Amino acid sequence: HGRSRNLDDEDELYFGVTKSLNYAKMNPPRTTTAAWTGIVSSIAAEALRQDIVDAVVGVGNSGDGPLERMVPQPIVCRSVDEVLQRIPGVKPVLANSLSVFDDHQLDPTKGDRRILFLGVGCQVHALRSIEKDLGFDEIFVLGTCCADNIRSPEALSKFLQAVSKTPETAIGFEFMQNYNVEVKHVNNALYERVPVFSLPSDQLKDIIAPSCYSCHDYVNALADLVVGYMATPAENVPMTQHKQFVISRNNRGDRLLSLLGKDQISYSAPISKLGLFGGRTGFATQVTEQDLDGIFLVSPPAASATIKKTASIFALPKWFAALAAKFLTNFGPVGLEFAKNSIDYHQLRNTVYPLVMASDDEKSQKRRAQIIPPHTKQIEQNHYPGFTDRLLEKYRTFSRNNINN
Repeated sequence: HGRSRNLDDEDELYFGVTKSLNYAKMNPPRTTTAAWTGIVSSIAAEALRQDIVDAVVGVGNSGDGPLERMVPQPIVCRSVDEVLQRIPGVKPVLANSLSVFDDHQLDPTKGDRRILFLGVGCQVHALRSIEKDLGFDEIFVLGTCCADNIRSPEALSKFLQAVSKTPETAIGFEFMQNYNVEVKHVNNALYERVPVFSLPSDQLKDIIAPSCYSCHDYVNALADLVVGYMATPAENVPMTQHKQFVISRNNRGDRLLSLLGKDQISYSAPISKLGLFGGRTGFATQVTEQDLDGIFLVSPPAASATIKKTASIFALPKWFAALAAKFLTNFGPVGLEFAKNSIDYHQLRNTVYPLVMASDDEKSQKRRAQIIPPHTKQIEQNHYPGFTDRLLEKYRTFSRNNINN
């Protein structure tokens, strides 16, 4: 981007280098083949149609079966039809998108001089680390936000069975600012809203990829353009008709956005509102500690029955969870402020987790501490001083006591 994020600017501290941040809505949404409204795939298609790039690197489906529809397969597209038919759809499982370079599916010496890369933060970080060695004339990066990838197809199946009435027809899901998981199904035949607080947390352990517990790039900070939902207030419409938020980080991001005309996409200014109870500190710390209690106190076999009973997070009845979701939607943080709550939770959790998992020796702890970036440290210093130190002591003490016993 030509510069680092400004840690003294509250929005850049959270969202990364920002040239513009707006809400966007497709007119009309492309709901048949798109994951949700079609912004990402429409930009990718236009990049090829308008001869901005020679190829698009994305993630397609591994097959047409019920689960395979959301299991990723890295692909290269060289036509508009390929983009619109092969890339759209939600693929929440880890995918090695850089394998297309190892497999020589792209070759700068044979006409692939300009590419558009679609990916989440971990994929984009990997790309940025080698892009100078790949030999392309120009690389555009269009990213999406990510909040914990699912570790395997089997874990995805387990999650869908817990969330959906008909998991075999599900083709996408998203956590929204209405505190629901919204689930899209084949041919839009069914659309589900499932309150987050009704999910059986004790049955959904170990579905998140371990690498996600040390990630500090929820907002895909190295992409030129980012499209997501987490900063967009909940609207009383299906996700297929919903606004999204877009962050352009540089001139390449602006160029990608310009590929869609005013007849295709409209923009509006973002909003940000604190909840009824003021700042975000209590919410983020409570959720973080509950989540980590579930990992470090409940999961180990050595955990006592008392600890398991008091620390476990049980699902609420769906009717009560729906009331809680409605209350928080109406009186909780909104827009950018909601997103900052979510970022806080992930940054705090992912600061503590790798340090607890590291060996106690000084070298291991120092190496783990080095992966925590400046913006995460600044967020804790600004809003949560001493919180991660307290949790580190709590979980290390528990581990030492159980080892000694």
